Amino acid sequence: MKERWLTLLLAAAALLLFYALVFPKPVPDAQKVSQPLSTDTGVAGEAALWRWLQAEQIPVVSLRYRYDHLASLPDGICGTGNVLITVMPHKLGIRKDEWQPLTHWIDAGNTLLVIAALDDTPYWSPTGDDEFLRQLTQLTQIKFEPRLDKPDKPGTQTDAQKLQLELSHFLGTPLIEIVPHGQHPLLSAVHTIHGSSDRQAARWKATDVAPALSLQLLQRSDSGAAVLFLNQRAKGQILVSTLASPFSNGQIDAADNAQLFSNIIAWSRSEQGSVIFDDAHQGLTAYYDPRAFFADPRLHRTLLWIVLLWLVFVLGPLPLRSVQSLWKPVSDTALIEASGRFYAAAVPAAEAARRLFENFFNGLRRRLNLPENGAPLWDWLATQGRIGEQQRALLQNLYSKVYAGERIELTKLQNLLANLQGKLV
Repeated sequence: MKERWLTLLLAAAALLLFYALVFPKPVPDAQKVSQPLSTDTGVAGEAALWRWLQAEQIPVVSLRYRYDHLASLPDGICGTGNVLITVMPHKLGIRKDEWQPLTHWIDAGNTLLVIAALDDTPYWSPTGDDEFLRQLTQLTQIKFEPRLDKPDKPGTQTDAQKLQLELSHFLGTPLIEIVPHGQHPLLSAVHTIHGSSDRQAARWKATDVAPALSLQLLQRSDSGAAVLFLNQRAKGQILVSTLASPFSNGQIDAADNAQLFSNIIAWSRSEQGSVIFDDAHQGLTAYYDPRAFFADPRLHRTLLWIVLLWLVFVLGPLPLRSVQSLWKPVSDTALIEASGRFYAAAVPAAEAARRLFENFFNGLRRRLNLPENGAPLWDWLATQGRIGEQQRALLQNLYSKVYAGERIELTKLQNLLANLQGKLV
């Protein structure tokens, strides 16, 4: 009983551990981190952009596949004049087989709007992601390096102002102000753009930018660092923003943020074009990714714990006991009884009765040194005083019935012959 209870407890513990490691748990709304998705209505989501575009009767699509599906988008999207909005860093990185379809799609006359969380660090963005910077450089052909902004005129800054500036560099700036850099149709009626950072954010500067290919449209008001780039590519273009917050639900209505987004859509999209939200690379997919499943560390931890629990269960509480044989010897009586029932079912009753008579008389003939041919010895039996007349008459009657082909009771015949053999010994 004790071993059964221990087995039950270990099995329950294994099931609880499997549930805790494998199955996703519902997160309370207060603890959910808003994600940059077209379906997210939180502060970092893009649901406001989606609803605004729908209200303006602009076709919108949630891309829930990788970039190799751009050429076969549903709903009759035309091949040119579309705008693809992707927010970086991605949850699901861009694979090697996606770069060529994306490049062809842009070169065909479409626009890619890259919203990169560089100068701001929202809660949903991981920190210290080198793969993000590598893919951003490969995507935009612009290399970004961290920098520490300094005041333009150090001599005019008081010690208190310098301390406040250094402290703001360390803690991060709650409000980031962006102003136009030059003139462009994208900047029409745009005077100030506001952004914010949920956590401490580094300052970045663009390097290896080819002036003939890239145009800097917006800059930070505090340092003059470029924030919005326009990169022409064949018939298409790439717009790169180093701030993610201005286009989020929480900031789109601040300053001229909505006006800037409206200008981007009006300038980039053709009359039949659509606005595509890259939800797939932020984890909202419509496909099963086996590589992601088998690469999930939770699966590895689950398998490891199952093996460990199995070892504890097998080697720990259970004593090693000798194997008990299930074979039980059968008694002689039971064996004879089983054999008798078998032969009784397999041998005809008349044949069995004749064989009983033959064996009885051959036994007597063997004692008298007579040929063992099974012939009856009625005269000799009549001389035996140990056998009564009634028994001899019954024996002769049964013998006559057997050899006449009549049915008799085998049990009665067997008992009679056994009784006579006992008397004649």
